[in-house]
Order: sequence, then structure tokens, then C-alpha cells
Amino acid sequence: MDFSFGDNPYKTLGINRNATEAEIKHAYFNRVREHSPERDPEGFKQIRAAYEKLSAAAARAETDLFLMDDQEASVNESSLQRYDAEPHAVTLKMIESDLLAVESILLLEQLKSRS
Repeated sequence: MDFSFGDNPYKTLGINRNATEAEIKHAYFNRVREHSPERDPEGFKQIRAAYEKLSAAAARAETDLFLMDDQEASVNESSLQRYDAEPHAVTLKMIESDLLAVESILLLEQLKSRS
């Protein structure tokens, strides 16, 4: 079986970024049933690695902090914003992305202060 979603543990487990711990665990067990270590050892390794990145609060915060969006960053002349041009409208997706980044940083700081 070919089971590859790259390095995004949320896609590997088939959940969204605001999934609860219970949803993460449930998704993990569902995926393991589909890709057992006996039938699909490589798929199981990917699922296990994804679960380990999301199951602990510290690991999840670090994953969220460094997880890149699916969009590739490319620079071309049309994507550059001119200073005399109107800025792009702020979207809900942009706000959610910024809030996730801030939340991840705050979680990491809390975890570091406990150590």
C-alpha cells in the first residue's frame, strides 16, 4: 500500500489542526487498523511518527510552530506588493494562521518555563 502524506502529521492522521487529544488518538487507532505493521510497515511507521508529533503537548506545539502550509512559497513580480498599492484584505484564514503561530510560541514558552 502506498501511504504517503509527506511531513504533515495532520494530513497523515486525516485530522484538522484544531483536533482534540481524543480526536488525535481516535484517528491514530483508525489509521493503524487500516495500515497495520504486518500489512503495511512503512505506512504504519508514518502513522506512528505523526501520532508522536501530535500526542504530547510539547511535541505538538513544536510541530505547529514549524509546520509549513501546503502552498509552496514562490516569488515573482506579480506577487510582490508595492508600497503605493492597497494592501491585501485580511482574511479569516490569515488570522487563524497567525493565532496558531502565536499559540504555539506561547505553549513552547510555558513548557520551557516548567523545565
